[in-house]
Amino acid sequence: LQAYLHVLRVRPGECSALLQDLLISVTNFFRDPECFAALEAHIPALFDGKGPNDSVRVWSIACATGEEAYSIAMLLSEYARTLDAPPMIQVFATDLDQDAIQVAREGLYPLTIEADVSEERLRRFFVQEHGGYRIRRELREMVLLAVHDVMRDPAFSRLDLVSCRNLLI
Repeated sequence: LQAYLHVLRVRPGECSALLQDLLISVTNFFRDPECFAALEAHIPALFDGKGPNDSVRVWSIACATGEEAYSIAMLLSEYARTLDAPPMIQVFATDLDQDAIQVAREGLYPLTIEADVSEERLRRFFVQEHGGYRIRRELREMVLLAVHDVMRDPAFSRLDLVSCRNLLI
């Protein structure tokens, strides 16, 4: 440990490499379907008493490459489509890892997401291109992605839902 502590102090980039090793980016669309089924049952309550001048605000902490945040946005969007005058949907998706956030911003995922995303959702929320699927612009515009250190930076406020599943892994 003493030798590695010395390396951390003198070798440029070693602290960043250690941080990358500690960050766990295990995620996929609708990971743990039973959890998303439970969440889906509570989605209507998020919209209760809200009209077109209001918003449903969600924070996905430690969003990694965005799959969790986009999955939540899909559920919210699907429910909003059933309403005559839905509120605006805002999903704040944050992570400490700049590279993961960049992947999420690009919104391009491999063909293997077909195992986790239904055909109907693939048609509604994705465009197939370049050997993968890209999140449609309408859904990407609901999700605000940012680099954020939950241990140092202030939390978002006035939220209807906070998802910290990835943070707790």
